[in-house]
Amino acid sequence: MSAKDDTEPDYDESDDSEEFEEELSEPRERNPVLLPATLLFLVLAVIAAGVIAFILTEPSGDGVQTAEKTEIIDEPAKIAPPAPPRQSPATAQKKPADEPMPAEPVSPPPVTQPKTAPLKAEPVPEPKVAAVPRQESAVAPPATSRAPNLPKQKRTRPLRTSPDPGLIANTRKGPLPVVGHDGREAWRVYARPFNKSDKRPRIAIVVYGLGNSAAATRAAIQGLPGEVTLAFSPYARQLPNWITAARAAGHEVLMLVPMEPINYPDFDPGPQALVTSSSDKENLTRLNWILGRGTSYVGVMDFMGSRFTASPPHMRMFLKALSNRGLLFLESRTGALELSSAISKRLNVPFAANTLYIDRQASRTAIDGQLKEAERIAKARGEIVVMGFPYPVTLERINSWAGAMEKRGFALAPVSALAKRGGK
Repeated sequence: MSAKDDTEPDYDESDDSEEFEEELSEPRERNPVLLPATLLFLVLAVIAAGVIAFILTEPSGDGVQTAEKTEIIDEPAKIAPPAPPRQSPATAQKKPADEPMPAEPVSPPPVTQPKTAPLKAEPVPEPKVAAVPRQESAVAPPATSRAPNLPKQKRTRPLRTSPDPGLIANTRKGPLPVVGHDGREAWRVYARPFNKSDKRPRIAIVVYGLGNSAAATRAAIQGLPGEVTLAFSPYARQLPNWITAARAAGHEVLMLVPMEPINYPDFDPGPQALVTSSSDKENLTRLNWILGRGTSYVGVMDFMGSRFTASPPHMRMFLKALSNRGLLFLESRTGALELSSAISKRLNVPFAANTLYIDRQASRTAIDGQLKEAERIAKARGEIVVMGFPYPVTLERINSWAGAMEKRGFALAPVSALAKRGGK
């Protein structure tokens, strides 16, 4: 064997070709170490990508919270809101104002009110006529149960106590006087009869402010002559009964109409008073309330009213309303009578005016002196209207004076006998 044969094997080209073809036709055997290494590399790559994404998207917080938030955003309808953490009362009070409201409405805790005495409904007192200074027209009756022991007067013919149905309109304010279809008027139908052919000087006495004191009202009704006219407060209790009793005793009746005085509201004529600051509509509503308090009266008299009666537009409205209802008007003030007299004349309203108060000083001597003054003026003018308050001494002196006045040549007349319509 040659050297060549020892060092190099024989190379058969055909054998090599066949071996190569066998490798291509049969699959090669895989390396067992390569597969786990590849999987490990992929796992580490996924974990690294997740960590990078977590750091970039959620710099604060943990992975659990991020997963929960992502799930709530993706499917909000399926995830109920987490229950609020339990807090102590002290922590709950420090809850910030801008904290979101819970999903379910939370009822507030009951509030404990301090124990106080229960409120009591105070009774509403019935309106009363306020006391006023003597320069005003009328004041409230004295709060006294004492009545004078008056001698009985001669019996007089009672007046009709039931209202005339033809002179009444039933309204929400009560029965209001109206002029009858035949032209009849309340100031004539309800008047006390008087012989106008009597030529003696006439003296009409009006006792005002009745109805608030039962004792004074009863004494005036029963102890004074029937010719004395009685004026009642619209705020009086049981006013219809008082008017019925007065007419049964023969007395003509007037209704007081509270009006605004100059010193209002220091002196208040009552809740239904006519005032210059109100509209005509409001004043007419109040007037209808007053007129609806009773029936069978011949007319009205102002109560206080020193400011209202001095206002031409307000007096025109007031007197026009009386004209439409067939009532007379007695001006209670002793001065500034020209305005009321002139408007009454133009509107054809029966009008009479007070000349003096007989009891500015409530004493026997003072009242007797005023009654003598009334006689003097009646002789000079032929007639006079005077007014008095139902003080016991006033009622006693009127009763005594009236018993002897006819002997002195005077006639005691109701106020309707002295009222003039159109100045006549």
